[in-house]
Amino acid sequence: MGTAETDDPPAGDSRRERLLDRLVAYSKTHGLSTMSLRPLAAAVGSSPRMLLYFFGSKDGLIREVHARLRREQLELVTAAKDHPADSLRTLWEWLSDPAHADVEKFFFESYARSLHGTGGAWAEFGQSSVHEWLPHIATMLGGNENSATLVLAALRGLLLDLLATGDRERVQRAFEDLLTVLG
Repeated sequence: MGTAETDDPPAGDSRRERLLDRLVAYSKTHGLSTMSLRPLAAAVGSSPRMLLYFFGSKDGLIREVHARLRREQLELVTAAKDHPADSLRTLWEWLSDPAHADVEKFFFESYARSLHGTGGAWAEFGQSSVHEWLPHIATMLGGNENSATLVLAALRGLLLDLLATGDRERVQRAFEDLLTVLG
C-alpha cells in the first residue's frame, strides 16, 4: 500500500496549494529549469505522478511556480502603491535580496528561453512578464507607460548586473540614482 500523498485523490485545492508552496520554496533555493520530475518530486516529498496530476506536466508546474512568485512580487508593489518610490524600493529590496538570487536566476533563464520561441513552459514567458508588470509600474509613475518601460528595463538590467557581478554597492548606488531621476 502506498502513501496518502501518492494514492489518495486530492481533497480540494488545499493539497495542490501545499504542494505548490513546497515547489515554490524549493525553486527559491534550487531553481527548476534543469530538474527532472522524479528528483523534484522526491525533493518536495511527493511523487512524479502527483506532480503530473496536479499540474498536468512539468511545463504546467513551472508556469504555476512562476505565477506564484510574480504574485508575491506584485503584492509588494500593490501594498505600497500610494508611494511610488517606496514601491520601487520595496520591490528592489525583494529582487536584490541574496536569499532570492536563485529565484531571479530562474526568472532570467526562463526569460532567455522564451526568446527562442520553442514553446513549452517558457512559451511567451518574457512577453507575458513585461505585459504583466508594465501596468503596475505605470500606475506607480502616474500612468506613463514609456517611463514604466524604462523603469522595468532598468530594474531588470540592474538585477542582471548584480547577479553577474555580485557588486552590490555599485548596483545599489545605480538604483538610488534611478530613484533620483524619477524624482
